[in-house]
Amino acid sequence: MTTEETRDAHALAIGKIAMAWNEFHELLGSLFANLFTKSHYLTTLAIWHCLDSDRTQRKLLRAAAETYLGQRIDKKGLEELLWLLNKTDTLLSQQRNLRIHAPLNALFEADGGHKLLPVPGPGNRNAKQLDGRDVLKEYSHYEEQIKKMKDFAFGLRFKLTVAGSSDDPWPERPRITARPPTA
Repeated sequence: MTTEETRDAHALAIGKIAMAWNEFHELLGSLFANLFTKSHYLTTLAIWHCLDSDRTQRKLLRAAAETYLGQRIDKKGLEELLWLLNKTDTLLSQQRNLRIHAPLNALFEADGGHKLLPVPGPGNRNAKQLDGRDVLKEYSHYEEQIKKMKDFAFGLRFKLTVAGSSDDPWPERPRITARPPTA
């Protein structure tokens, strides 16, 4: 790959992660708004969007869920939503930050090829965690993890708001891993 092709491949992969994260987090906002009432949906979304931090938005969703679902005595709904938020806080957000914020540096190979590698200099924990790994494979894996969680969140939103107490099954929790499988 040429230098430009390599940079474009990495930029595209990072962009896909950012887009998947944004779509996932917007769905969490919709879930937050749906937990209140449909008559105040837009107002509730405005409250969600006035917060500058994704983590703070998730704390707001957690508080709303614990209050609202706790009052409804919806133990399963609360359990599933808290699982989603815990995985997002402990794995997804950490992995997103790692992929988005790890600095990369060009390496030119003897055959004329070009690679972008993490720069694990002193103190950069993001780059250290990617050191020695296939960065594009890591990016692709992470994008897939976010998409799995987004699908789960969509199923939760449906079950908690539209399906209600119907016999529709709860969505199945996705298997989320920090690293792609090794070959």
